[in-house]
Amino acid sequence: MGKHSNVYGLFILMGLMGNFSPVFATEDATNLKELFTKGKAEGSLRSYYFAQLFDGTGKNDSNIWANGGHLKYTTGTIYGLHLGAKFQASFVGSIDDDDGKTTGSMDAEGAVLSEAYLQYDLYKTRFKGGRQHFSSPLVADSGSRLIQESFEMYFLRNTDLKDTEITGGWVSKYQTRTDESSYGDNAFVEYDINGTGEPGDFYDVGDDGMWIVYLKNSVVEGLEIQAMYGNVIDVVQGVYADAKYTFDIAFKPFAATQYFYSDWDDSIKDSNQLIGFKTGANFGGVDIFAGFTTTGGDPGDERVFHGLGQGAFYQYTTTTKTAGAGAFEADTDAYQVGVGYTVVGLKSTLRYTSFDNPADGADLDEWTLNLLYKFTGKFENLHASVDFSILDYEDDEKDAIDVRSRLIYSF
Repeated sequence: MGKHSNVYGLFILMGLMGNFSPVFATEDATNLKELFTKGKAEGSLRSYYFAQLFDGTGKNDSNIWANGGHLKYTTGTIYGLHLGAKFQASFVGSIDDDDGKTTGSMDAEGAVLSEAYLQYDLYKTRFKGGRQHFSSPLVADSGSRLIQESFEMYFLRNTDLKDTEITGGWVSKYQTRTDESSYGDNAFVEYDINGTGEPGDFYDVGDDGMWIVYLKNSVVEGLEIQAMYGNVIDVVQGVYADAKYTFDIAFKPFAATQYFYSDWDDSIKDSNQLIGFKTGANFGGVDIFAGFTTTGGDPGDERVFHGLGQGAFYQYTTTTKTAGAGAFEADTDAYQVGVGYTVVGLKSTLRYTSFDNPADGADLDEWTLNLLYKFTGKFENLHASVDFSILDYEDDEKDAIDVRSRLIYSF
């Protein structure tokens, strides 16, 4: 099916939903009819403009303006069971990108069914299976572009233990931003090699998928712990753990540490690890923080496995433009300092991140300014954001400026 059939599907779903009686919050249903009439619809309208400026000789600047949004419907609940579906759509208004810098991220025309799942809750255990968004240290979708990533996966989650969440599951497919997306750090995904510029499809994760086990615990007051194991069958095994303690005193200072470990099935790829530390505090509404990460191994060794999906960058030196991906390179040290402040609906964060990479010309200093404004009153549910990044490489030919603006109305 082509891109137009996906768009028609979006319009058909909208038409069907228009026949429902007024939308109510999701609540218990007593029969199949109520399962659907007591459902809930939500969505968004989005307009994004991204621009990139490059210093290197022969490199062309790029910009793209794309519009779209999403429409999601979840049924009511009957005997603990409910269904959900979500369409996303993207349409390019204008583009100037001779070098194809946006091919795998924003340049997409059409629609995709990103969620189609069944969820069943029994006491404090939940099963959820099908297409769905998911966020965890080693499996996480990115929503930074117009088309949000998604996964086809199946998991069980239990919360019987106090302040403890335990999740086990299997991820079989990964939906990318466009059908021309591909990522070297997730090279085991069977990406489309004949993409035509549509939103990404769901691509196989290796030959047999990825198994995950995730634990989250906050039973000790002030202490938050996460741990996760991920196994891309016959490719790589990854372990993640972190702990964050917030002191119950003025300024709410915190200290945190994290650990990544990866073990590759290919015998020529050495195992490696990343260790991180972070601290911060709040002074009169001003957040101040600093982070540091260091990666083992020797120059040229395999990088540490950060996880599946472009949202799975949980290291303490993550950034907006590069996601701080360089921190996972072998024998690399990185640090970040930042400050954030929120006033009258405007949230601002300024970060400086430095990556000391042993490869020639690969050191990077990255400045990031994030601004987010949430409107109120007659414009409630509308928000605008601007992300501004400056990339200063050891090799000046790689220097760049990146600007991203978004206007989103949610309903």
